Amino acid sequence: MARDKARSGRSVPPAALFTVGGWVLRVVGLGCAVAGFARWKSASRPGPYFEPPAWWQTYVLFPLLLTGGGLLFLLGQQAGVQGRRRRAAPVRPAELAARSFVLYLRPFEDDRRRAGLEESRARGIGSVFSFLYVSGLTEEEQLTRVLAPVAPVVAVGEPGERLPLAGARRFYLPLDDWQDTVSQLMGRARLVVLTAGLTAGVLWEIGEAARKLPPERLVVLVPMDPEAYETFRARAGETMPRKPDGKPQLELPEWPADSTGKRVHERVFTGAIWYGTQGEPHFVRLGLPTRRMASRAGLRIALREGLCPVIDRARPGRHR
Repeated sequence: MARDKARSGRSVPPAALFTVGGWVLRVVGLGCAVAGFARWKSASRPGPYFEPPAWWQTYVLFPLLLTGGGLLFLLGQQAGVQGRRRRAAPVRPAELAARSFVLYLRPFEDDRRRAGLEESRARGIGSVFSFLYVSGLTEEEQLTRVLAPVAPVVAVGEPGERLPLAGARRFYLPLDDWQDTVSQLMGRARLVVLTAGLTAGVLWEIGEAARKLPPERLVVLVPMDPEAYETFRARAGETMPRKPDGKPQLELPEWPADSTGKRVHERVFTGAIWYGTQGEPHFVRLGLPTRRMASRAGLRIALREGLCPVIDRARPGRHR
């Protein structure tokens, strides 16, 4: 199929090979890990009718089965991601004219972080099977699942990328002629979700969103610490259009005091900004209580809880 070819023209392995291979690796890996763990536990507590295995089985073979099985399981999840990338069909901007969609904007270098599987945060005995606590979805896929009740998510693809990433459907624009198309799509999007960053493209996008959109149709995701956020806030304030009184068209609030006691996800999104119907900003921290950190859907839960008001308001059938 055409979409199974690299954008450079070279052919790539078909999606089915990665999808089926991924499931095989996961089943085999899980079986090895469970067998290794069960034999190791039984060897540590021998009964009257059970002959203990040799030391090399207890301390070498069974741990290797457990760790090797976990690695095979993770490889299977990565293969599944590659299969979904090969099934992803790009969309043309013209096709979006008659569709409802969420527009996802971010620095292209952000893709490298969002394309990976979420890091396991299992603790205690759960860390033995930590690979089971890693979602088989990439960080971007989890974000698009959260936004799915509003509309399908689309994003500008990085020019020259070999395959679209799993998650938002990509459309491609020339490097020297993209701003007009993005501006038009902002105006038609049901919701615009923008990842904060310091690139010239992101600073232009947030300024254009301030000029083009009612604030309640914008969400700003914050993937940075307080110091980096303050730099972004200052840079965006310099380039943002102004109201008649000289204030920025869109208010970016200060970093909120942490009074929730939540542990914040690392290397993912640390916060999100959304706006009320009168333009008042709400900065929510994205974190989970310790007891829920081991969840396979930890990132999805944090995003869903933090963005619940704006997602509920933007659902189809709700007043915009």
